[in-house]
Formats: sequence, C-alpha cells, structure tokens
Amino acid sequence: MLMILMISTSGQAQRKQSVKVEANKGLHVYAVDEDSETEINLSRDTTLPAIHEQKDSFPVEQEDTVVIGRWRIIHRESSHGTSRTDIYRVPKPANQLVFTHWFAYDFGWNNYDDRSAYAGLADVDPNVKVYDYSAQGLYTFAPRPMSDPVSSSTFSLIPEKSVNVDIWIFRQQRFLRNKRLGIEYGLGLWMNNFRYRNNITYVNAGGHTMVIVDSVNFKKNKLFTEYLTVPLFICVHLSGEGDRGFQLKAGANFGYLFKSRTKQISEARGKVKVNDNFNLSTFRIAPELVLAWHSWSFYANYSLTPLHQYGVKQYPYAFGIRFNGF
Repeated sequence: MLMILMISTSGQAQRKQSVKVEANKGLHVYAVDEDSETEINLSRDTTLPAIHEQKDSFPVEQEDTVVIGRWRIIHRESSHGTSRTDIYRVPKPANQLVFTHWFAYDFGWNNYDDRSAYAGLADVDPNVKVYDYSAQGLYTFAPRPMSDPVSSSTFSLIPEKSVNVDIWIFRQQRFLRNKRLGIEYGLGLWMNNFRYRNNITYVNAGGHTMVIVDSVNFKKNKLFTEYLTVPLFICVHLSGEGDRGFQLKAGANFGYLFKSRTKQISEARGKVKVNDNFNLSTFRIAPELVLAWHSWSFYANYSLTPLHQYGVKQYPYAFGIRFNGF
C-alpha cells in the first residue's frame, strides 16, 4: 500500500514537498522534497495484518470478536443481511521482553541409572526389615531366596516402550533488556512410563510396598508416574530475536507426586490397574539441558532423586523433543 500526500508550501525556495506512507513489511513514513527523502519510522514491527477495505455503505449493526493469544477473529453483520469475518494476528511489540507459550508438550524416552546395593545381598538377614537403600533395605523391598537373589536385570526395562510424555500448561520466558539472557518458568505434568521386561508385581504388605516375581506372564507390565512440576531455567539466546532463533537453556524441574499406578495385561487376569504411591519419592528434582530452535526443543534431564524412597536406588533420566506450544 502506497499513499502520497502532496503539500504545497510557499517560500523563497518554493520547493515541492510531500509525505509518503508505505505499509510493506512494516509501517514507514517519509518526508519527501525535491532534494532528499527522510524516513520517519513510526513502527519497526513485523508485517501488518491484512487490511480489508470497508465502504461507508456497509453499516455495521453487530460485531463479535474472539481473542486467542495474539490472534483476532472479528465477525461483522450489516443491516443488509451481509456478513464478513476477518482473521489476523497482532504483531508482537518490538520491545517485548516477556513471551508466554501455552500447552507445550514433550515426547521422549526414559530409563534409570540403577545404583542399588545388589552386591551386598549375600550378607542380609531375612528376618530383619530395613527401609533404606542398603542391601538389607533392598531385600525388604524385593525379597528373593538367596539361591536366586534380585539383580539389576529384575527391574530391566523395554527401552523403546518406556516413554516420557509431559504436558506444560504454560511456560513463560522473561528477558533482560539486552534480550540475550533471561529466565523461564512454568507449570506442567511430568509423566514417565516404565515398561518392565520381567513379570514383577508391586504389592502392599503391612503398609509397605514390596516387589515380587509373579507367576503370570504379562503382555504389558508398566509403572506410571505423574508429577506436578515447576520448571526453572536460565535462557541464553545464541541467535535471533525475541523467542525465536537458537536458545540454550539450563535449569531444573521441581516435581510433586500427583498420581501413580501400575498397569498389567495378561491372559490369566486380563487388564489390571492399581493406583498407589508404591513407595515412590514424593518430590523429584531433575536438572535439564535444552537446545531450542523456534517452535521445537531438544531436552535431556537426569533426576537427582531416586525413583523410590527405599530399596532400589534408581535415578530416572529422559530425553526427547518438545513442541513449545502456542
């Protein structure tokens, strides 16, 4: 769109002067005379939304507006029975320092680093119960005959079926004025599926959780955990402006156990779901490293908190791809 306003002035020079307005990749205003052209930059924002011409003969009786983030949907109806719907996106301010992303989600894989005290099981007392991470605590959590003691293979996972799916209600970035360094925080649900390879079952005994080797052959055997989580990160922009370009983020996820269950499928028992805390850690802290690019991120995290409160000492980790939301 180009509009030129010719303004005649009187004076000694009697030069022609005008004002030129361009709306092409931004709004630009120029003061023009015969010798030079000076730009008066009223806006340095992104491309303006499409502008629809509206004639005076279109009297608007009703106008409905729907706002979704920076998107605007405007529906107009006239007394002549005609209607029109305009959809456009409001550009971000050039000096914006806060960026909010709604409903981001992760998809990846999880496993755990097993540091349980398997080596000390030969010296445990079968009649003593201890609720810690020692070999005696491991025997309390997963009792087995000394001729066939529990080992790391007992809790081995099927890696390709042990998935990590997270849903972030919102994630917000707040940058300093140089727009290169900032913080990110949010709220979401951090979910892990641990798909066991062997036929083990979680049971409650005297108010405490135990893991036994079951006699049933399971087609599916998994433990599901869900933590209400607050992420807190430091963000560094490597390229681009705003929330675009490459970013490097380092921080941690702070989670509170919200839900957990086991799910087993077998021909003998059918589908069985059990909801319980299964001796899981109530709180989890997991440092995370993220490489972000526009709408996508690659993440990897490692929990500093063991999966269970006693017995096995397993530190979960996960990696995958994050869609940064809307």
